Amino acid sequence: MTIPALPVPMDLAARLVGTPLLLLLDIDGTLTPIAATPAAAVVSEPARQALDELTHASGVHVAIVTGRSVDDARRLVGVRGAWYVGNHGLEVAAPGEEPVVADEVAQFGHPVQVAAARLAQLVRAVPGTILENKRWSLSVHYRLAERDALPELGHRVRKIARELELDVTGGKEVLELRPPVRINKGTAAIELAGRLGALDHGASILCAGDDETDEDMLRAVRGRARTSVTVAVEPVLHARPTSAEFFVGSPNEMLELLDSVLLLRTGAARRG
Repeated sequence: MTIPALPVPMDLAARLVGTPLLLLLDIDGTLTPIAATPAAAVVSEPARQALDELTHASGVHVAIVTGRSVDDARRLVGVRGAWYVGNHGLEVAAPGEEPVVADEVAQFGHPVQVAAARLAQLVRAVPGTILENKRWSLSVHYRLAERDALPELGHRVRKIARELELDVTGGKEVLELRPPVRINKGTAAIELAGRLGALDHGASILCAGDDETDEDMLRAVRGRARTSVTVAVEPVLHARPTSAEFFVGSPNEMLELLDSVLLLRTGAARRG
């Protein structure tokens, strides 16, 4: 059963006082509303400020876990002290450092870029579609496309992926092409949590996301850390199946939850 995270229940707050506390946060649909195009998304200044202050709180780590590339996520979020896990876990960057990819991912760099060239031709022929080239994975966004064009679009995207031995996954108005490796937001979240000591006794984790790929993370974290706080960002309760224990209704409510965490960890409200 998924229950509201706001107002913050006492048992939820009690599960966020451990050290270290790791925050694993998606961007689009979680920290900021989903925009018509990826480039149009904006993380609000209050959200950026809350995240920045959390990175400076004692015993707290902030990790942005996103389908965007690390470089794009850093540009959008703009918080220097955060970890960034990009491309659904395919690349990871420590605060202030360059992103790192595993050898099993790097070997698919060429097929991904061949697919990018072919998909670029495809999206030019389908009005309202956008190709997002993230180097290690590709996203075909079709939020603005005509609905009757989608079946053929999906068929052709999957054909390209199949011919280049890449995987295809779906999300909110998007098809993703990626290397066929056993890495996703869930595996990356657990690896980072272990690295930072957030799976140790006495540690805490808050994990939040809004889309199908975030379910990998929510499910993995809840399975490995039973006292973790897992949050689905959904405008309507039970709008879709989720592994999260809690929910908030919007990115604005997610910010309210982050402000509560900041108050809990520092004893001070966000400035401004």
